[in-house]
Amino acid sequence: MYDCEICGKNTETLYVIDVEGAQLSVCAGCSRGKNVIDEIGTQEKVRGGRVVGKRQPVEEEEELVEGYGLRIRKARESMGIDIKVLGEMINEKHSTLLRVEEERMPPNMDLTAKLEKALGIKLNEKPEQVEGGKVPSSGPITLGDAAFKKEKKGE
Repeated sequence: MYDCEICGKNTETLYVIDVEGAQLSVCAGCSRGKNVIDEIGTQEKVRGGRVVGKRQPVEEEEELVEGYGLRIRKARESMGIDIKVLGEMINEKHSTLLRVEEERMPPNMDLTAKLEKALGIKLNEKPEQVEGGKVPSSGPITLGDAAFKKEKKGE
């Protein structure tokens, strides 16, 4: 079962549509009148001996934590190591690490993994809040949740 990225409906078949250059996986209802690029279903199709058409749902991506530079610097200083030594430990230029610590440059996924392992810290986390509130208990936030946020008045 898959969740529609617009309305959040749980469905067995999703349609990949193009919305102003962005590709979204949506239910049949939300795909009506849109440019459908592909269909994602739970049924497997076999073509030329290969299974095609079966896709796994996209896992929620993690985001870089706010204040990552300070977190890196504090962890490095608590270990009592210089930025040049850290650079040698993880095979990165100290100038790159300095830019990351000063938050002038976000670390890429590879550098993030190296820093997390070397310093024993967590730099990525799943986003848990959206503007105006928490993630709905019914599942992940959809575009519909963000676009059609209902404000409670008089309750």
